[in-house]
Amino acid sequence: MLKIVHIGILIFSVFSAAAQQESPPTNNNVNNAPLNGEYKYSNSMEETESLDTVTVEKKVQSVEPPSVDKGRKFKQTRTRSIESAPVMNKKSEEVTEKEVSTTGGIAADEVVAEPQSAYQSAPGYQQANYEFNYSKSQASHQPMQRTPSREQQKEMDEAVGYFATNAPNSFEYHYFKYTSGNYDVSRIENLREAQKRMPENSDVHAQLAAYNIITREEDSAGFYINKLMNSGRLNVNTLLYAEDLLLSVPEDGVLITHGFDDTYSAWQKQHADGVREDVTLISLDFLQSDYYRTLLKEDGFKFPEQDVIDVNYLKAFCELNASKAISISMTAPKEYFLPIQKKLYVTGLVFEYHQDTFNNFERNDELWNSDLSKHLIDEAKDEKSKQLSANYLPMLLQLRKVYGQQQNKQKVKEIDKAIDKVSLQCRKYDQVQKLKSSY
Repeated sequence: MLKIVHIGILIFSVFSAAAQQESPPTNNNVNNAPLNGEYKYSNSMEETESLDTVTVEKKVQSVEPPSVDKGRKFKQTRTRSIESAPVMNKKSEEVTEKEVSTTGGIAADEVVAEPQSAYQSAPGYQQANYEFNYSKSQASHQPMQRTPSREQQKEMDEAVGYFATNAPNSFEYHYFKYTSGNYDVSRIENLREAQKRMPENSDVHAQLAAYNIITREEDSAGFYINKLMNSGRLNVNTLLYAEDLLLSVPEDGVLITHGFDDTYSAWQKQHADGVREDVTLISLDFLQSDYYRTLLKEDGFKFPEQDVIDVNYLKAFCELNASKAISISMTAPKEYFLPIQKKLYVTGLVFEYHQDTFNNFERNDELWNSDLSKHLIDEAKDEKSKQLSANYLPMLLQLRKVYGQQQNKQKVKEIDKAIDKVSLQCRKYDQVQKLKSSY
């Protein structure tokens, strides 16, 4: 009898700088860990929020945080001065009535040009600006939860308070007020005011896209996602990846995404290009929004009784909605998979959640031979797409093993060719060769 390989949480090794360095867990079932704990899916797709609003020239993660001790001297960082907002006119940017009335899109005569103001040179400006951006960035890159910690939320709220007192009409006040609400749609007027002051800011566009996805204003969400694509904030390679990501989900299934790239790219491929319109998209990030959860409850989903969106929340959500054919994007941090690893099965570019044993070989065989576009296997040209292509390896290695058990030499040769190509472009060729030779 052939052994059907269940690759659950699989195996972990570092394929990208964004990946975590901790040692991986191993599955006690031999058939569930064919690669012996040495391979890791790539979460290099994950961008979360890059905060280009008033960001320092160096990435905020690389700067030492200011001490919470009020007596210590704040370490200054170089910040980019806010440029005067470009005044839009009807010739340079066409804005429809619907965008003005429903999304916060603005007409030319509503733009508030904001020259550099005295408040930006005030002693507390850089510290408040830095503390907000640092705390927001740290919250967005947590490996185990999407909800900001209490300390992170406190620091963001204190920065908002500073601007409310010292610059209540500034871009910073309105943008920080909205984003500190963690997708609280009742604060939309603050985001609209921020857009009036910086109409072409890509962070504002990202937040407006999220707002309209959450409130299910599809045309308006598409308008802002197109802006993100035109500015290069949303990469064409993530869209190619998202096509196969959607195709990996079972019919009428649910795809859980984690951050900026997988959420926005999957939404765009589905709504603009009609790819897998039967799939329900759920963003762990957007689950911070009460309004988002309310609409999903109306769709029949059940939710844990906890406020923090974290690894335990995902576990409970999967258990409560086990009948809904849940799949989770591989680009999420590995910590989310650990509590449910024995119930996860690799199919294409996702982990499918099953409470009972699931034969994923047949599904992977169908995906590889009939469904997937494989763009990033054949056409990976930049670093992001090369790293994302590594997420095809779990499926390919499983197929190779079972084809070998079937003594199907032609298929093994075909799969070997794809494995070698992917492992070369993600610079793990030697490691993958050792894995291949181990079984």
